[in-house]
Amino acid sequence: MKISVVGLGYVGLVTMAVLSDNGYNLVGIDTDREKIQRLQEGEVPIYEPGLSVLIEKNRKMIEFSNSYDSIKGSEYTIICVPTPTVNDRIDVHYVIESGKKANEIDPNSMIVIKSTVTPGTAKMLSEIINKDILSNPEFLREGNAVKDTINPDRIVIGGRAGVENFSRIWSFTNSKIIMTTNENAELIKYASNAFLATKISFINQMADLCEKIPGADIKVVADGMGMDKRIGRAFLNAGPGYGGSCFPKDTRAIVSFAEDVGVELSIIKCTVNYNEDRIRSLVNRIEKIITDKSSRIIVLGLSFKENTGDLRESKSVELIMELKRRGYDSIKAFDPVTSQFNGIDLFTEVETALEWSEFVIVATEWPSFSDFLKRVKDKHIIDLRRIIDDKTVKLDYGVGLNATN
Repeated sequence: MKISVVGLGYVGLVTMAVLSDNGYNLVGIDTDREKIQRLQEGEVPIYEPGLSVLIEKNRKMIEFSNSYDSIKGSEYTIICVPTPTVNDRIDVHYVIESGKKANEIDPNSMIVIKSTVTPGTAKMLSEIINKDILSNPEFLREGNAVKDTINPDRIVIGGRAGVENFSRIWSFTNSKIIMTTNENAELIKYASNAFLATKISFINQMADLCEKIPGADIKVVADGMGMDKRIGRAFLNAGPGYGGSCFPKDTRAIVSFAEDVGVELSIIKCTVNYNEDRIRSLVNRIEKIITDKSSRIIVLGLSFKENTGDLRESKSVELIMELKRRGYDSIKAFDPVTSQFNGIDLFTEVETALEWSEFVIVATEWPSFSDFLKRVKDKHIIDLRRIIDDKTVKLDYGVGLNATN
């Protein structure tokens, strides 16, 4: 079976890699000519654990192209193009245009929307091209995308026809498959992301409270909460807030979408507002610790989370820019994957970075940072991720930890 994937970002490339590893012939289409050239030359343009290995392993099953003509003969065309948020509202025109082009090339190819879209998008495209559309949202986590695609919690497929046939493609996962309407599938994705984002803002608010209570520690509180199977421990790590390509745009988009249909999602709106204010609030605390604004500060981590090179809506970048705005003029960063970023001076070796610094701010939870900081002496450490458990390492500030502990 031949399957086409339109849009070769994290979702598209991981989908291609995993499906090819399970015996399908894949064609990947993207309008970015430089990206396609790099892929054709064997270079994977994004950092995602296990992705390059799978693509190289299945090179004979994979083709990359700039032309929609490559779709011809595909049983399915999976749309994985971006859905940016503009003025807090989702822009689905890339999805619609990709679907229209794919249908013009091969009307017999079933179109599957994997991009995150608000309810009604599949119906809109269906009415434009006059055929049924399938909705198959992704639930992968960057940094764990390959594993999540191979072994997902569930597969959600929405549509009016062809749902059961398409579900067989994912049978290798042995996961629960939910077959429903397009609208339910589209909303399951948004509801899931909004809930997880709310969970993050909730634990960050509890962290604020812990900092005011002698003897309190948000890590212990989160562990105790997480033992309740109704709550679960995932996404209860206090920190600088959520970022990345999904949660920020998806929470804003679903709030605006709901307002347009006459519903106020007040809980999600509060989640968005709190998260957008999170860095300002943390920098207020940092200013009380680093009173000399000429102090040498190293920020560890630029990506929005560990095990990825994605800097979109990164709280680490936002933190550095806010510190610079407030007059801190000797601030640099180190990231295990990213070697350059406009406006930020980066070290290439963490040892050199730590040796140069007076203050160390942990902004991304790369596991290796904890090991490095255990060996650091005479440095002021601000741990915004609470990755340091070694009691011999003295923290100037740990998020969610009362200063008297």
